[in-house]
Amino acid sequence: MNLGNRILIILLLLPFLLLAEDAEEKIFSLEEETFHANETSEILETLRKNPLNINQASASDLQKLPWLSEEDIHKIVESRKQQEISNWQDLENIGISSITISDIMDYIIFKPKEKLKYRQSLRFELNEAKENFPSTLKYYQRIRLDYGKFQSGFLTQKDEGETDLLDFYSYHLSYSGAGIFQKTIIGKYRLGIGQGLIFAPKLGLSKSAEATTIPVKKYNLLRPYTSSYEIWEMQGISTDIRLGDFQIIPFVSRSALSANLDSTGCITSFNEGGLHLDETKKNNVRETLFGSAVQYDFFDHQVGFCAASFDFNHNFADPEMSAKYTAGSFNFLLNRSSYPIFGEFAAIDAKLGGVMGAKFGENSFRQLILVRYYEKGIPTWQGNPFSTQSNFENETGIYYGITLLPFVRNKINCYFDVWSFPETRYFEKMPTVGSDQFLQWESHFETNSLRATVQHKSKEKYISLDDAKIRDFERTLLRLDWWQKLNTVTLKTRGEFVSEFLPEDKVYTSGYLMYEQLKWQSKKLEFITQVTVYRSDTSPFKVKHYVYENNVDGVMQNSVLSGDGIASYLLVKYKLGKNLELQFKISDEWQVPARRRLFFQIIGSW
Repeated sequence: MNLGNRILIILLLLPFLLLAEDAEEKIFSLEEETFHANETSEILETLRKNPLNINQASASDLQKLPWLSEEDIHKIVESRKQQEISNWQDLENIGISSITISDIMDYIIFKPKEKLKYRQSLRFELNEAKENFPSTLKYYQRIRLDYGKFQSGFLTQKDEGETDLLDFYSYHLSYSGAGIFQKTIIGKYRLGIGQGLIFAPKLGLSKSAEATTIPVKKYNLLRPYTSSYEIWEMQGISTDIRLGDFQIIPFVSRSALSANLDSTGCITSFNEGGLHLDETKKNNVRETLFGSAVQYDFFDHQVGFCAASFDFNHNFADPEMSAKYTAGSFNFLLNRSSYPIFGEFAAIDAKLGGVMGAKFGENSFRQLILVRYYEKGIPTWQGNPFSTQSNFENETGIYYGITLLPFVRNKINCYFDVWSFPETRYFEKMPTVGSDQFLQWESHFETNSLRATVQHKSKEKYISLDDAKIRDFERTLLRLDWWQKLNTVTLKTRGEFVSEFLPEDKVYTSGYLMYEQLKWQSKKLEFITQVTVYRSDTSPFKVKHYVYENNVDGVMQNSVLSGDGIASYLLVKYKLGKNLELQFKISDEWQVPARRRLFFQIIGSW
């Protein structure tokens, strides 16, 4: 039986189109393949285990929930001054939309709950055998211990192909208090300053279906480094000092980086994938940095400054890049709880960058406008501000986002982003431009809901056909989701169509995807299975589908599917009593060799 007939049979076996809502998918569905959890996903995973008490959480804690607007948070804080919020109806009565409530249900409680003191995760991932790989086992373990005001953590990871179980490790000891020293961390940590030009988590989000919240960076200034992403962590000591309305954060760091060096010992690139098959290229560069950040809060406003010195112990092969340089920035947030105006301006190695934005409108019609400028060659090593690309240098642009609540149980998110790369890049030997338009409508009914998504991207891109040159490239995505929950069973279906077009060459390619997911959940057991079928053109270039997948805790998976095929996975999470949980996942792409993956994870918590 050929593949086309298999796909047709599977489609005919899909009994109905029902879809289970997944609030996180709206945030984490990215146009790239990844198995790394970013900081937002890590925070939300922590909150699922230790939900926020809505009557005790601070405004900064509530900001961790990306579905809440500034006005939502202000309503919650002011309402609980009058009386305790005791249920979801109370939230709706004070003006929180029903869609927002459905998004935050997994992360909010109304009564105090005992916090976990100890948590350990042990994960094994096994892939099919690959040529020249001594091992296809990926190993991960993480321990976290809370004792009074102290917290300690230790994480190790070994990627497939590596033999050293301690190939990557992260550790920290932190102290949190209510006096002058708010927090002190020894070990590996990360900083998040302003809008992230100098310091920010490298795995962050810029654009998503939450059009007026995600683009605005809301970092905790100082956090332990708990990611398994094996580069750009800081290692040393930092402390958060509170003196009245001032916060002062001095920091010192000396960390090891894995880089590719040329014959003269100069850095040509960094290994950001984390796979170390050649030990001579592992941790062969040192980055030393130190500095301080200062933040001042007054009334409903906040301003801050940051100064830092960077020193790599190898020169760069690119003469435009400096091994030693200084950086300074000014950031601000005005009218925090009403119509905030925010931004950050920085000079890094004598190159300029800046991002500035404003949010305005009532809660039922929220708007965000954001502009950015990053000079070519500005060092991006520790930063991650709003950008349309992973390395944000050589970019200017303007973003406009809208969140609209037109009717009860209806929500519209849309954004328009226009950008340019004003200087030449590696392939594009000329300035290039692009634009991105996005529209998503959610409508909730009594027992089911509907979500429709349209996205169109247009950009100038280096593409090789009969000849290699800059071409206009257009990509359009149409996606329809419909979901319903039936007691403990949830069924989910997606239909998706993607088209890509080169107007100058009159080349048109397309692809479609459908999947059906079944989820069954009880107090102790969670069971999710999904079958995806897809058909897409692979010539003259591949049409790609990006699919967010449920996975074991700690893994944020975005898969890329192209060509003709069938993909499936089974995920099981089982709680053995109060303190132990077993998680298992098996996934496969039926027509692609060596794509079967097995995940097994044990989580203990007390």
